[in-house]
Amino acid sequence: MIRIYHRRGAGRPIRVVWTLEELGAPYELVIMTPEEAASEEHRSRHPLSRVPVLEDSAGTAFESTGLCLHLADLHPGAGLIPDAGTHGRALVYQWALFAMTEIEPPAIESYRRREDHPELSGAAAQRARGGIDAIDDALQGKGYLVGDRFTVADVVVSEVVRIAGRIGVFESQGRMAEYLAAMKARPARERATARLA
Repeated sequence: MIRIYHRRGAGRPIRVVWTLEELGAPYELVIMTPEEAASEEHRSRHPLSRVPVLEDSAGTAFESTGLCLHLADLHPGAGLIPDAGTHGRALVYQWALFAMTEIEPPAIESYRRREDHPELSGAAAQRARGGIDAIDDALQGKGYLVGDRFTVADVVVSEVVRIAGRIGVFESQGRMAEYLAAMKARPARERATARLA
């Protein structure tokens, strides 16, 4: 049985729980208090005491994007990731990692520096918006990032972009607003949101 460790208020566990809900895979959700998340016990699962952490009979693993990709690999028949070695698989890696490197870090930097360093905050926001614009361009004429089907790239990218919007780095409109609304309305995401509440 897969166990997912979560702490209320954390923004990244939704990605993993949503992926599990899309897969229809059984899992146990452990919601920790801030004190439990800071404990030595949890530090043995994650060296920085963060979430999400996945635990199964083989051990523990962390990093939300890596976990989403791993879970999709465990259930190839579910169609959340193209076959290994295909161009589609490369595109899933591309967009999932692009969101985590080109959008999320500058968006968080912009948010954190907004009060004390507005110029640095503005520059970081501009970098994040450049990444979001690239996603928007990739969605032209289609509903998903990779081919004509929903993949874990959509899970990761839509959640990263949603956080950027929530912290005021950009304003969602047009094609991006439609994409985010469609992702949010997926029944599996709604179930994940309810589980994490």
